[in-house]
Amino acid sequence: MIKFFRKIRQNLLSEGKTGKYFKYAIGEIVLVVIGILIALSINNWNENRKNNLLKQSYIKNLKIDLNTDLEILEELNEYNNEYEKAGFYFLSYLENNLSQVDTLALTSAFLYTGYIPNFTMTSSTYNDLIESNNINLFKDIELKRILDEYYIRDEWVTLFNNRILKTAWYDYRDELMKYHSPLMYRDVYEIQDGAKPIKLDNHKKYMIDWSKIQSNNYLKKQVEMILAYRISIRSRLEANIKIVKSILTHFESNK
Repeated sequence: MIKFFRKIRQNLLSEGKTGKYFKYAIGEIVLVVIGILIALSINNWNENRKNNLLKQSYIKNLKIDLNTDLEILEELNEYNNEYEKAGFYFLSYLENNLSQVDTLALTSAFLYTGYIPNFTMTSSTYNDLIESNNINLFKDIELKRILDEYYIRDEWVTLFNNRILKTAWYDYRDELMKYHSPLMYRDVYEIQDGAKPIKLDNHKKYMIDWSKIQSNNYLKKQVEMILAYRISIRSRLEANIKIVKSILTHFESNK
């Protein structure tokens, strides 16, 4: 093709047709420019297509992660509410405010009062987006804002939560251990399915000293502290549930 155009130019020059030569040269330049623009356009189209496929893959994986988190968050929120009810029942016993005591219910109550739900979000897809800088595939400012709001947690809150998780449950458990057989926790760990509550069907073998438990003011303070902390737990769980739902809704409304 190049030899063909070159031959035409040479013929025009040899025939002394300078004006036609320049017109032809300009036309040839225009054709080359058009060809380059077409090539760039095709290349840009191909890059945009690949970027869009990559973006859709990220969205698909984000939705999987978020739906997994939502299921866990709603489950933990339900458990937390049950543990809170158990805590208030146990506190009523410690304050001698129960007109009738259900020993089996009370055994479950003082066991679950100290359980504090611990949530770890599924962040592998978001972390990959940030580390690879592919977050720039998303031009939606609102989406990027709510993703950051969900995945980037305040460091102080995280440290505080970890501190509570490491101390509240273990301190509470160690205090209770003074008044019952270690068989209780052995059975709990054997029967327990994830975070699902269990029912103790043989509380007598655990040799629980109810009178000493009821007279333990330090234990009462621990229960009060855990119940107060559950307000923060509930608030955090509900806030996370709300934002996960808003992200999923955003994805659906911007297909």
